[in-house]
Amino acid sequence: MVGFPFPLDRKDLWTSQLKPSLCPSSGTTDGNSDGPAQVSQPQVANLWPDIQGINSWKGFLDPINPILKAEILRYGEFAQLCYDAFDDRHYSKYYGTCKHSKRSLFGKTGFGNSGYEITKYIYANTHVLGSFFGERSRDEGVWIGFIAVCTDPKEIKRLGRRDIVIAWRGTSTPQEWIEDLKDILVTATLSHAKSPGRPSSTTVPSSPDPNVRIEKGFMDCYTSMNEESEKCSRSARDIVVGEISRLLKQYEGESLSITLTGHSLGAALATLSAYDIKETVNTSMQSAIPVTVFAFASPRVGNPTFARRMEEIGVKVLRLVNKDDVVPKFPGFFMNENMGWLSRLLDWLPWTYSHVGIKVSLDIESSSFLKQTHSLSDFHSLEVYLHLLDGFVAEKKPFKPSGRDPSLVNKSCDLLVETLHIPPYWWQERNKGLVKGADGKWTCPARSPRSPDADCNPLEQLARKINSPARSSQDQPARKIIQSPSFRY
Repeated sequence: MVGFPFPLDRKDLWTSQLKPSLCPSSGTTDGNSDGPAQVSQPQVANLWPDIQGINSWKGFLDPINPILKAEILRYGEFAQLCYDAFDDRHYSKYYGTCKHSKRSLFGKTGFGNSGYEITKYIYANTHVLGSFFGERSRDEGVWIGFIAVCTDPKEIKRLGRRDIVIAWRGTSTPQEWIEDLKDILVTATLSHAKSPGRPSSTTVPSSPDPNVRIEKGFMDCYTSMNEESEKCSRSARDIVVGEISRLLKQYEGESLSITLTGHSLGAALATLSAYDIKETVNTSMQSAIPVTVFAFASPRVGNPTFARRMEEIGVKVLRLVNKDDVVPKFPGFFMNENMGWLSRLLDWLPWTYSHVGIKVSLDIESSSFLKQTHSLSDFHSLEVYLHLLDGFVAEKKPFKPSGRDPSLVNKSCDLLVETLHIPPYWWQERNKGLVKGADGKWTCPARSPRSPDADCNPLEQLARKINSPARSSQDQPARKIIQSPSFRY
C-alpha cells in the first residue's frame, strides 16, 4: 500500500472550532464589559446562503468572517487533494491518472470523514493546452478533478443543505502555463470543440448573448474529446453537465448548493463550468440552486461581457489572489477590467479580458512563517495560498494563524523560515510507489483496476464493452438495448 504523510490530520479541517463572533449581526455589547459579550455562535447551517455569496459576501470580508474562512479553506483542501492524488510521475505506467479509485480516494488521503462521496471523475483532453502536461498525456488525456456529493446526514445538517462539489486540478508551474496560453477569445458556444469528425455529445446553443467570449485554451480543454482515448471519449464538459443533471434529478426537492473550486487552470475551469451549469443545465429546480466558485489564483477566463453575464445569471465567484502571483494577471495583461469604460468599449476585440466576481487580496509578506522569495512558483503554490488564507483577517491587518499546519507549505517548495526546522520538498511517496514482493524484488504494483471505469456499476462496464468497435455485428441487438433511454450513463 502506498502511504502519504500528513503532519495535520485532515479531519481537523472539518471539525475545527471557531471561537470569535462569526456574523456581523451577531455581536452584542454588555454594558458592564469593555468588549463584545459572549454570544451564541452561529453555525454554518444558519449562514450558508451568505457563505455561498447570496449577497456577494457583503459584510463578510472586511474583516473576514471566520466561518466563511473555514469553509473556503475546506473547499481549498478539495482542490489541493487533486494535486496530491494526481500521478505525475513520468516513468509511471499510470501517468496522468488518479492514484486511487473513487471509493478509496478520500480515505487514502485523510478525507475519510469529510461526509462526501465521489460520484464521478473528470478527465480532460489536455493536448489542446500544449506540451507541459507531457507527451503521453497529449495522447491519452489526464485526470483533472472530481464531482462529489455530501451524503453524511450529520454533515448535511451542519451545512444546512446537501452540497455538490466540483473540484478541478490546475497546473503548478506558472512559467509553462503562461507560455502555452493561447490568449485568444472565442465565442462561448460550448459546441465548437470537436474530436476528429465528431462534435461533443452535449452540444448546446450559444449563450443568449452572442458577445460572451472565453479564452480559447480553456474552452478547448473543457469541451474537446478524443474518441481514441479511453479517458477522453467524452469531454470534461460532457462529464460535468451529465453528472450534475443526474444529481439534480436524484435529489430534486432537497435544499442544494453547487460549489466549484480549483487552483490556477483549475480555477479557470471551475469558473467556466459554473457558467455552463447555470446557463445550460435546465431543470425545474436549477434556477433556485446557488452556484458558487471559490477560485484560487485564477487567470482571467473571458471578456467583459462574460463577466457581466455571470452576474446576470447569478453565479457567485470569490477569487483568492496573492498580490505577487503573476498568473491572475493573465491573460489580458494590458487589455483588462482595469481600463474601466475603455474595456467595455473594446469588448469586441479578441484579447480584451475581465476578471469576474469578488477579489480577496492575500500578501505573502504578511506571514512571518515565510522567507522572502522571488520565485514565481512559490507565489503561485496552492499550499502557500491556503497558508495565507489561514492567517488572513483583513487587508493590511496583521497575520493571525487560525490553526492550519504551516508545515504543509514546504510540501513542494522551500519557503518556510529555517527556525521552523521543516525540510523542503518533504512531500514524498513512500519508496516512490515501489513495493517489495515476496520474491524480494521491488516493483510498481498494479492498480486494480486501472480503467477510469473502475467504479462504474456492472451495467456501465458492460455498455462500454458492447459499444466497443471490436465487437462483432452479432452484438448489435444488445447494443441497442443498452443505449435505450432507460439506461442511465
